Amino acid sequence: MQQIKNITRTSLMTGVALVAVLSAGAAFAADDAAAPSVEEVVVTGRPIAESQAAALQIQKESPSLVSVIAADAVGRLPDQNIAFAIGRLPGVAVERDQGQARYVNLRGAKINWTTVSFDGLTIVSPEGRQSRFDNIPSALASQIIVTKAVTPDMPGETIAGNVDIRTRSAFDRSGLFVAGKAALGYVELGGGEESDVSLVVSDRFLDDRLGVLALGSFYHRNMVTDNWETDPYQTAGNGRDARPGNEDRRWAREFENKAYRLTRENVGGVFKVEYEFDENNKVEFSSIYTAYIDEELRSNYIFRMDNGATTTAATACPAVVAPQTTSGFADICNGNTPQKGTVYGTQITANFNSLETKEYTWTNTVGGKHRWNDWDVTWKLNYTQAEDGQDAPARTNFASPTATTDRPTVDYDFTDRDNNTVRLFRTVVTGTGATAVRSKGAAVQSIDGFLLPPVTGTAAAISTTDGGDPTFAYTAKFDAEREFEMFDAPFKLKFGGLYGARTKKHEEKVYAATLAQITAAGQTFNFDQIRNLKPYQAELKLGYDFNYFSKDAVDKRASDLLKAGVLVRQNTNANYFRVQEEIFAGYAMGTWTQDWGNIVAGARIERIKNTGSAFGGVGATTVLVSASNDSVLVFPSAHINWDLNDEMKVRVGFTSGAARPDFDELRPNLVANDSTQTISGGNPDAKPERAYGVDAYYEWYMASGGYLSAGVYYKDIKDALFSQSGVFGRDILNFGGVDRSGYTLSTLRNGGTGHILGAEAAIAQSIEPFLEDSSAPDWVKGFGIQANLTLNDSEFNVPSVGGVPKRKIPVIGASDVAYNISLYYERYGLSARLAYQFRTEWGQSVGDYQVLNGKTVPVTNGDIYWNDDEELDLSIRYRINDNFELTFDAANLTNDPGRRYGDSAAYPIEWERFGRRFIAGVNFTF
Repeated sequence: MQQIKNITRTSLMTGVALVAVLSAGAAFAADDAAAPSVEEVVVTGRPIAESQAAALQIQKESPSLVSVIAADAVGRLPDQNIAFAIGRLPGVAVERDQGQARYVNLRGAKINWTTVSFDGLTIVSPEGRQSRFDNIPSALASQIIVTKAVTPDMPGETIAGNVDIRTRSAFDRSGLFVAGKAALGYVELGGGEESDVSLVVSDRFLDDRLGVLALGSFYHRNMVTDNWETDPYQTAGNGRDARPGNEDRRWAREFENKAYRLTRENVGGVFKVEYEFDENNKVEFSSIYTAYIDEELRSNYIFRMDNGATTTAATACPAVVAPQTTSGFADICNGNTPQKGTVYGTQITANFNSLETKEYTWTNTVGGKHRWNDWDVTWKLNYTQAEDGQDAPARTNFASPTATTDRPTVDYDFTDRDNNTVRLFRTVVTGTGATAVRSKGAAVQSIDGFLLPPVTGTAAAISTTDGGDPTFAYTAKFDAEREFEMFDAPFKLKFGGLYGARTKKHEEKVYAATLAQITAAGQTFNFDQIRNLKPYQAELKLGYDFNYFSKDAVDKRASDLLKAGVLVRQNTNANYFRVQEEIFAGYAMGTWTQDWGNIVAGARIERIKNTGSAFGGVGATTVLVSASNDSVLVFPSAHINWDLNDEMKVRVGFTSGAARPDFDELRPNLVANDSTQTISGGNPDAKPERAYGVDAYYEWYMASGGYLSAGVYYKDIKDALFSQSGVFGRDILNFGGVDRSGYTLSTLRNGGTGHILGAEAAIAQSIEPFLEDSSAPDWVKGFGIQANLTLNDSEFNVPSVGGVPKRKIPVIGASDVAYNISLYYERYGLSARLAYQFRTEWGQSVGDYQVLNGKTVPVTNGDIYWNDDEELDLSIRYRINDNFELTFDAANLTNDPGRRYGDSAAYPIEWERFGRRFIAGVNFTF
């Protein structure tokens, strides 16, 4: 027998290569003379290569197309939440909020077409169908598996794919295991601090049959933002511009700066108990908690250009320009254009709000795995509670007085799409009445130079809100599988069922008071009571100076007014809804294995029943409206996995799925107008958006430990939801002797079609295997690359609405190009990686349009798009010994701003920048 006495892996031997050597020994076992034996394996770590090898092994053995991240890879970059981590995989692009990754677009699909699961069980997201990933700390994951081509044992609501977060287990290691990290950092913009800590402890008891694991993580960041917003844009009459050619001019109704001060936190925890009775029976319990906490202090100054403006004449400008007697908004005759000009007597409105958002998910599962009479059976019972919190300890509203002289004259300059600005001046009024002439006076640097009292009239001057959208979900799931022989080849039959019940509702308590109510109660409220002398902390040149407000002071003022009975409970019935969903599902699938690979095929059937209630009515008459619907859908799928050889394989798959309307879209908050015979509100009859997909991929798992893949995919989209009008067709508003079933309902309706055609490629390779027999210096061998590219050609056909012709737009969420490039180095205990992400513009939402003088133009902003997005991150790890590793991360090094625009890039509506972040610490393992 040939013996392999030592295998030393310094940098050449990756996990895949090691598995290949050990597998070779097993393969030769029948021939004792040729069989190698392994007496000793000495491995010195290369974390990036090893985690890549582990991920690729899972990916290679998968029955369908997946991308995998191992836990160590998550920790090799500043991937504080799951969205950051999976955003580096092929076919995945992220959407950010305040610079922090939140949602994912999987292969050009909308964010609500991707589902999330823990340990194979799909859970409801706090926001509903839109799966948020920023509330899931990356520390919870041992693996992340992104399935792009679904199989029948996965929920039918998975159109684009599923992100499965595999949590850690005490059975991952023998005996006591302790690991964690502690890091502190600095946020460049505003000088805030950042911290990230986590700890996992596991052990096994009772002859290693009982495993117990506890994990906790906490992340904290203070930050400020640079921000300006110019919107909404208005066209023609509603924009006050009636001059000839107005259909080609779009005027910004307002310009604003939102000076955010943010404290963001992520909290995560896992408690898991597993018990193995014997090799055929295992039970487990897990409780997982994740939370995203956002404390948002918003100093929001809004310059309302259109307040007090008059509509211009429909005739051409006069030859002689008259003295300025109006604000001049949207008037080309005084030299103004939509991009640059002067508005005389602009109203300032402002709100100084203390907001607190808490998104949490608490999911609890008890389950078991059993082998009975050659059948493998798994079962799970789950209870999940989630909430999209919307608390606001204090909201305040201020506005300029009505006198023109108390309002600034504003020079606006929107010619630079990266830097819209305003400058403030005194407004000088000469004369009285309608013929009084307005002119620009002295420049004013501080916005405090203009009166800004609390709003008057019926609007609330100060309020406090306690609210959110809680969701309660119950799930029971079982799966059974057994291997047979079919046509002299192995065949695995798998079938199962699922019952789910979900309830989502909106709960809200709002207490508010007008300035008149505050005064009548003998109380006072003004900005001086909440002022903070701390000046602006960000870097954007605003064109004026201001001071922040104090969170403690504004929260206390709202609390004191509430305790004094001045703030009164408001009627928020219009916001209430409750939607219940029942899911009955069953599936059957088979895996037929041949020498060349396997075929996986089957179908899933689901019956969905929705019941909703909300307040609606007619005019002043309010009633609780209830409505329900149900549907039965079938989802066939098939996958061919063809092994060209031991390293190469081809995958071809056909999939189908349906993304159900979000809960708030199904609510029957229907309000009727008898005079116009119209109804507006949600649509309890909305059906799921359907998609049928085809994938074809080539994968090469190289002997060198590298990986290469390339493929194409196509999804045909039907029944897409868009704002449309049609006959109501229900009798639930028929009261007072009036039949309203024939009224016109304007709401989200099915009817849109579209497609996504894409291509994807990925490569990962260390340079070392190619230099092993060369004379190159040892240090050179530590370099490697990981890169991927996704190309999309997508189209949505938006149905005709209100006389606007049918039009075509890209699929919401689809970038034409997205790619990741990661260069890494591993040698001598040093592990470093520089990673770059980029995606081209993508659509956020579909807007309203109208036809003016034969041209289709936006009503306000129209379709809204995010502009190109990029991020460059650096991560460095240095292993001191087997127990300790030093870490350093630098995130958002390009400091690329977030940009949004309406209809076209010529009309930017938002610009934000968030600053670079630097954090250093230590990882430890025992």
